[in-house]
Amino acid sequence: MVEKWIHLNELGGDPWILPIWSAVNDATRSGDIDNLSDDICQLGLWISIRLNILPHVIDRINKETKRLFKFTKKHQPKHIFIIDKNGYAFPDPSNSKYNCINNLKYKLIADIDSFLFELNSLCELMMKLFERLYEHAEKNLPEKNAGLSIKAILEEAGGNSNWFTFLDDHRNTFIHEATPYLAIDISESDNYDLLIMKENIKRFVDPEIFIRLSELNDIVQGFSQAKPVLQSNLISLFRPIPGNDA
Repeated sequence: MVEKWIHLNELGGDPWILPIWSAVNDATRSGDIDNLSDDICQLGLWISIRLNILPHVIDRINKETKRLFKFTKKHQPKHIFIIDKNGYAFPDPSNSKYNCINNLKYKLIADIDSFLFELNSLCELMMKLFERLYEHAEKNLPEKNAGLSIKAILEEAGGNSNWFTFLDDHRNTFIHEATPYLAIDISESDNYDLLIMKENIKRFVDPEIFIRLSELNDIVQGFSQAKPVLQSNLISLFRPIPGNDA
């Protein structure tokens, strides 16, 4: 039985939920809606925590990728694979930094996996929030399926929703069907790129079975641009835009 404990202070970080709660509170005080239930408020807390987690995971991926590229710059000609010739995996086990590079590789794999999981979980929580707040405001979502609702809201606002499809596809692949593994594209000597494999690839000719770090960056940028659009939509449920009867 837990008899004594310490709670960790939550100082906050991403304020995405706060303007939404402000609009809800205004509508509650004016008598337009009832008070929110505890489980809806809890959803807001869970979303805020995951919003605060995500930048830390992204920061680790960026730092670990830079470190891995720095180590890989020390490769030798024998380590280079080309279309018609295999090389040797880098680094050699005899390398004094072998364990360091190997550990770094697995930390990066874990953080890429974590990024896909955390962002996908965050989107699922946001979907639930949309469902509950639309229901509380006695309004209908644009689509019956919550996932399609978020896509529809973004597209109606002229925003990009491709990132949402990419996230869903990559997350499903790596959570249910495969484990990410890494290679490094050194085609441009001054501009390395991270390749995240879905299979044990011998040749990188089919873009369907690997993704690039830049594609993860596209997901990050897409979600970042979507946040204010989704936020504004929920605010408008309780604080309608003047002249907009929607």
